[in-house]
Amino acid sequence: MIWNDKAGGHLLAANLPPAPEGKAYELWALGGDAPRPAGLFKADADGRAAHKVEVAGQPPRGFAVTLEPATGVPAPTGPIVLASK
Repeated sequence: MIWNDKAGGHLLAANLPPAPEGKAYELWALGGDAPRPAGLFKADADGRAAHKVEVAGQPPRGFAVTLEPATGVPAPTGPIVLASK
């Protein structure tokens, strides 16, 4: 995760398995009262993913990625597959 409190950031991931049918990876901004959704993304056939991140409000203290329904959810429900501090 590359992050700047004023400009946002970019998530770069490798070695992610393809999301199952009907699922997508969802990025969460951590900090504050609850995780905030920061976008959905999929890994390519080689397991790589890139996602531009824009999070409004309080700067995140970290990020997590979960596997969620392809339409996204307002709060994490799936397993955490990546996390940063």
